[in-house]
Amino acid sequence: MKYYAETWDKMQDIMSRYNDHMTHGYLQFDRHLDIDVLKSALSISVDNVQILRDVYRSGIFNAHWKPFKHYNFENCYSFREFDDDLMGNCEKFLLRIINEKKEAQVKFLHARCKDKDALCILINHQCMDGADLKVYYNKIADLYNDLLNGGHGDVSFKKGSRSEIQLYEELSSDELEEIDKLISYSKKQKSKLSFPFIKAPRSKMTPQVHKLRLPADRFFKMKNNGKILGVSINDILLGAFYRSAIAIIKPPEGKALGIPNMINMRRYIKSGESAGFCNLTSMIVLNIGDNIGDNIFDTVIKCKEGMDKLKNHFPGFHGWALLRRVFKYAPHGLAKFLIGTFFKNPLVGISNIGIIDDDHLVFGDAKLESPTYMTGSVKYPPYMQLALTTLRNEITFTVANHGTPKDHDMLERFLDILNNVLNEFIDADLSSYKVI
Repeated sequence: MKYYAETWDKMQDIMSRYNDHMTHGYLQFDRHLDIDVLKSALSISVDNVQILRDVYRSGIFNAHWKPFKHYNFENCYSFREFDDDLMGNCEKFLLRIINEKKEAQVKFLHARCKDKDALCILINHQCMDGADLKVYYNKIADLYNDLLNGGHGDVSFKKGSRSEIQLYEELSSDELEEIDKLISYSKKQKSKLSFPFIKAPRSKMTPQVHKLRLPADRFFKMKNNGKILGVSINDILLGAFYRSAIAIIKPPEGKALGIPNMINMRRYIKSGESAGFCNLTSMIVLNIGDNIGDNIFDTVIKCKEGMDKLKNHFPGFHGWALLRRVFKYAPHGLAKFLIGTFFKNPLVGISNIGIIDDDHLVFGDAKLESPTYMTGSVKYPPYMQLALTTLRNEITFTVANHGTPKDHDMLERFLDILNNVLNEFIDADLSSYKVI
């Protein structure tokens, strides 16, 4: 049975011109997992999420999903052993691209290196966003533990609506009327500034995930200084990103950088959960102007003030009204052309995917360990995004990009600058600081 694609399924398809529209999860464990039990758990998980066994069809009049006739779990799963460099070898797998029109929407690699195991999960971003990926990962753990303890994999999965309509169901008529007016972002928020990537054909580019880790002890010092300053962790990270990005971009005088922040729209659902596995992520664009302050503390305060204002007026709904109108009234082919032509994908962005639930992601006796991380799509120049996940108060920053060797050197330099800026904030003595 086929069913219509939702708005954000279509948007992720359009975004494939800017990125690989895949999601990537690397879960590393402190010991071996049971091979047969894990394989069974993964197979059952796919059986319970229909869209993972579907193929995507984008036609002139509509876009839809339909069951993949040739689905075979064996084509989605592999087990490999490596002599060394567990994560490096796993990333070669994770940096693949699923053909959403010709194969199932998920691939798993169970990898082993000496006394460590890793579970790598590659999923088409059209199927779900970071919030639901974490739910899906938890369900895999539930299945594994149930099967390991003699169960039959009787774990419940959500199978309700994937539509963004669920965001509107609990809003008042006045709120709906106000949201319908939020057609687009202001000119102040738009930005044409980008990282200085080398112009080259994609055949000369390679994908790579660049990483920076902030240890737990540094995280707590950062959090403590944030409390003294009266700012959140997100304010600090955004301020540090602003200063580091501008150090690389070096904008001309008078040019300001607008930074989109990804936002989980499930905040508009009382339960905080979507009915089905889907994408319910949008963005709010912060632009603090061309004067970002003399130091990290000035920048963080500006970011806090700017974000507080943006959060007061239906954050994330800007632009949705227009998208829904276009997809509703225009044939899909025309809608795809119009949005692909006039939608300006952010050149620079940040996404806090959030906390990886290590209490839930225990597989028998095996527990997660560093360098476990999740990241979103791998960008094509000139687009880039800083993503971050947190495991036991250790933050892993990732920048996933296709690029030339010089591009990858630049992104490593960016992360070095980010590390230095964060250290500037963390190592500051604010014991005598007073909030005005």
